[in-house]
Amino acid sequence: MNGKRLMSILTMVTAASAILISSSALANLATAQTSKTEEDSASSSASKDYKDFQKCLSSAEDTKGYATKQEIKDCYNPIYGPPTNSATTTSNDVSPSGQ
Repeated sequence: MNGKRLMSILTMVTAASAILISSSALANLATAQTSKTEEDSASSSASKDYKDFQKCLSSAEDTKGYATKQEIKDCYNPIYGPPTNSATTTSNDVSPSGQ
């Protein structure tokens, strides 16, 4: 009788372990799927932005065969935003002499 009882306890422990391991694997799979979807969304957005930029440049160069610096900026800014310049100074800057 002790042998049968020991065997049933081992069977239950094995079954419980299998359930815990499989549920952990399923949770990881669900998390990975969410991350992949977010990456796909960002990738498709970047791809669309690039295509829009190329389309704008193509129409700007259509008549003369090239796009001017201003036309490139006009295509770039609405899609990617104006470039940031970290070297700009403000009116609160103090001169090197301290005056």
